[in-house]
Amino acid sequence: MKSWDFCRSVTSAQILVALGVEYGAQEAALLRDTGLDQQSLNNPETIVEASTEIAVVRNLLRELPTVDGLGLFAGERYHLSAYGIWGFALASSPTARKAVELSQTYQELTFVFSGFTVKEEGDYARLVFNNSDTPADIALFSIEREIHAAMLIMRELLGSALGPEWVSFQHPRPAHAALYEKFFRGRVEFSAPQNELIFPRALLDEPRVVGNTATASLLDKQCSELIAKRSARKGVSGKVRDILLRQRPMTMEMELVAEALCMTSRTLRRKLSAEGTSFRQLVDEIRMTLAEEMLSGTRLSVEQIAERLSYADASSFSQAFKRMSGKTPGVLRRQGRSLSV
Repeated sequence: MKSWDFCRSVTSAQILVALGVEYGAQEAALLRDTGLDQQSLNNPETIVEASTEIAVVRNLLRELPTVDGLGLFAGERYHLSAYGIWGFALASSPTARKAVELSQTYQELTFVFSGFTVKEEGDYARLVFNNSDTPADIALFSIEREIHAAMLIMRELLGSALGPEWVSFQHPRPAHAALYEKFFRGRVEFSAPQNELIFPRALLDEPRVVGNTATASLLDKQCSELIAKRSARKGVSGKVRDILLRQRPMTMEMELVAEALCMTSRTLRRKLSAEGTSFRQLVDEIRMTLAEEMLSGTRLSVEQIAERLSYADASSFSQAFKRMSGKTPGVLRRQGRSLSV
């Protein structure tokens, strides 16, 4: 049985909750038994396990039992911009082939529950989704959402060159089959051998005008680094990170974090050491991550960033930032601006 303890962005949970609320469900009901509250749901820095998102899906299906095709309606909301760095990496890819390769390499940065592979046969390329490990009660929702989202991404990558779509599903023709005809512009098959999205193979190697090899390479590296960071969020160290990220204002006191975890600071220190880290290392890592995000993605001054990260003053922040990154805050900010131009 597949484990669902791997980490992902809270963005997908936000999308699902927003969908449910639009159809009349209560937010509190959609967050029931997920460990999320309104504050953590709306915090873009929140990282959740896939099992949390599965809980949101189950709540959505329970609260809206009369809405057919919820997976299809959800799928149309997963534009490239919803996927963060992974989405930007795909959008910058020089060809659709490179985008598909990135998709496979960094599936952990997507919101799929079904693993997918690429097959090339004759004149066609196929994205094949295997949802055999997906819990049965959400399997239909999941595959509807994932193939629709994949189609949406291919449309964004290829534009009008994509032409009519061809999709196939393993499940029998549902009562709401008319919705499939609405969302997919071409051939739709049910009771098929595989769940597939099929398109002309030649499109894989067509140069994309908006692609940029250098940018795609940089974002490829950032995707790899992001996965490494998320992998480190398990265990006690992961819980410490989550508590530190949720704190507003941000404080870095070990005793407060230990109390939130119902243990002494001595026990917390011992558990973190067993996981190969320390409270100070986690604090430095989080400060660096947030500092880079605020320097690259906001107009906050160095003084304001220093205050938000609980440094004594801007000078202390700048010295610490240079020590940990090898760059001054000003250099990183200029690099971020040049990348966005």
